[in-house]
Amino acid sequence: MSYENFSYYYDSLMDPAFYNDYIDFINKHAKFQSVLELGCGTGEVAIRLAKQNKSVVATDLSDDMLYVAKEKAMAENAEVNFKRVDMTNFESNQQADLVLCLCDSLNYILDENDVKKVLMNAYQALKMNGTFIFDVDSLYKCNVILNDYHEESHDDDFDFCWDVKSDGAGSIEHHVVIIDRENDDCVDEIHHQKTLPVHVYGEMLKEAGFSYTVFSDFDSYKEECERLIFVCKKEM
Repeated sequence: MSYENFSYYYDSLMDPAFYNDYIDFINKHAKFQSVLELGCGTGEVAIRLAKQNKSVVATDLSDDMLYVAKEKAMAENAEVNFKRVDMTNFESNQQADLVLCLCDSLNYILDENDVKKVLMNAYQALKMNGTFIFDVDSLYKCNVILNDYHEESHDDDFDFCWDVKSDGAGSIEHHVVIIDRENDDCVDEIHHQKTLPVHVYGEMLKEAGFSYTVFSDFDSYKEECERLIFVCKKEM
């Protein structure tokens, strides 16, 4: 399920420092001028890169996410080319130095064959010696940290409730409820995600033609982490 009304509240629930960590990580591990982002969401990473004078094409499947991203880019005078794209089924007319798929966007691809398609599409969209950086939630996060997870907050104008169910095998269901009394709005959405073992992603990457290194939470790899980040190279 793609984001709908939740898109308009997404940024208010995220820590801006999180995106700064991404930018630092990207600049450390890739040399690039042109960027293609898959699953750009509200455009936080794309806008930051555009303001570093990078040439950015940012894509998402959700019309609502793209609307928010475009509005933000205009407000910040950031030049980003936004497009609606299904990352499992696209062809790029112009290859990029860097392809990104961040903020667990790939976890919304539930079928393993479709995950393979995304990795192969990313390979085709890259210039030779280009870099593909993507992240996924770890099995540890999905099976342990998020198992029966509950979070809520309340104030005079706004109620937020987030519940997560895990099947113990990498699949999770998010239930998000937002009651916005100030704007007379209510959001009630369910989202499904799935993650795979590290070695399965590795096998898919090798099949697609990539060499890769795995990191955890912007640092060295460890099994008990929240986020796995793959830095992949398209080489001869």
